[in-house]
Amino acid sequence: MAAADAPAGSGGALPNWVMLERFIFRRDDPQSFREDKRTSATGETSVGAHFRISFILAEPPTPSRLYLSWPGGPKQEMMCHLVAAHRNLVLLRLDSFVDPSNTSPFGEMAHDYFIYYVAADPRSQAQSTPALRRLPGCTVHNAYFGRPIPIPFLPWGVGLLCCGEEFAVAYLSVGRRDPEAEALEVELRVLRSTVGGDSIDGGEKWEAKYLPIQGQDDVEGIDLLEWKTNEVVPFKNALLWVDYSKGVLYCEDVCGDSPKVKFNGFPPDYYSYHCYSSKHPSGFPELYRSLCVTEGGRTLAFLDVIRHDGADVGQMVPDTGFTIVSMAVTETQSAHSFRVEADDLWATPPLKDHLHEVMILPLLSMDDVNVAHFVLYDWADLSGKFKVSLVTIDLSTKRVVGSVVPYIDEGDVSTDDADLVKGKPNYFMRFLPAEFPKFLNLQ
Repeated sequence: MAAADAPAGSGGALPNWVMLERFIFRRDDPQSFREDKRTSATGETSVGAHFRISFILAEPPTPSRLYLSWPGGPKQEMMCHLVAAHRNLVLLRLDSFVDPSNTSPFGEMAHDYFIYYVAADPRSQAQSTPALRRLPGCTVHNAYFGRPIPIPFLPWGVGLLCCGEEFAVAYLSVGRRDPEAEALEVELRVLRSTVGGDSIDGGEKWEAKYLPIQGQDDVEGIDLLEWKTNEVVPFKNALLWVDYSKGVLYCEDVCGDSPKVKFNGFPPDYYSYHCYSSKHPSGFPELYRSLCVTEGGRTLAFLDVIRHDGADVGQMVPDTGFTIVSMAVTETQSAHSFRVEADDLWATPPLKDHLHEVMILPLLSMDDVNVAHFVLYDWADLSGKFKVSLVTIDLSTKRVVGSVVPYIDEGDVSTDDADLVKGKPNYFMRFLPAEFPKFLNLQ
């Protein structure tokens, strides 16, 4: 299994950017907790439980991992989330029972958000090693309880935007305050703060902003009331909430006082690539599409894998293939569009023996618009076994870079990664690109 088996260059430079595995490796036993002291930090939840985290970093396409030691935390699964990342910041969430004696599904939960940050300027007097800071929770008054209760945001719908020494954490939903109104609007819940803030007692508060949606009438046949956020992408001074079956809600000036929201449907020529079956777009577009920031934050691009058999999931029909399309949507001198056919990749090793495996969860390099990373999923055979690998492709030359990297094998249930092996088939969230390691290299 591919993993960051050792801290990346214990004395040398860390990767410039990494693909963070969303699966968090909870290891409360000190013997099994893996640590790289350059990336470690400690924190305390709102209910007084101490915890420690450490990132084990690796060069893409090998995923990097987050290890968590939280002995006083709840033992249930899915109580910790890797939420978002931008520049020198990472956003985490730990969920705790307000009353530890009441661990029923109806027990009240505290959702603690933490900013993990690295000093962006090595000449500053700021903390030169990573640190964690707990943020105030977002609450709403509940008439039944007679007091505020937390708003349980979906983790993949929360965005993080770094604006120098300031940052914003935001959540967006689509709806109508007036049921009789025709136009939809977004409710934007946003917390603005500074990286060097002292604590949650510093006067930071969540704001609720209700904003009209510009451009919602420009695209026919798209019902924004059925909006489903697949991920949130930070780009320049904006956060982009993406629904891969519809388009993008582009929210600019999130760190400012006057944010604006515009809906951008996917370009018409983007849809024209889906010409192989009436079933496209896929019922699971989030598996095959990605909106990526590349070239050091200057370029925004779509990356898409189009199955020729029109199926949503599963092995490809024999004698069919797929097309990879990359389309830059912001203009830079080096930005191009690429089209790669499966036959281009299968003609030579190492993909010659992977003819019926489909590429999913595409991700462009944060540095190079020509380079893309994919998960190569060998769907379960008749024995029910599955294997997952990782592959890197140079889109400009239509060739595989390096070798196919083993990632998950269902036979690894007896290893230290057994929880990942068991959970990953039902936990196929996309990797989270993050560039905080390059700020650690500055120290």
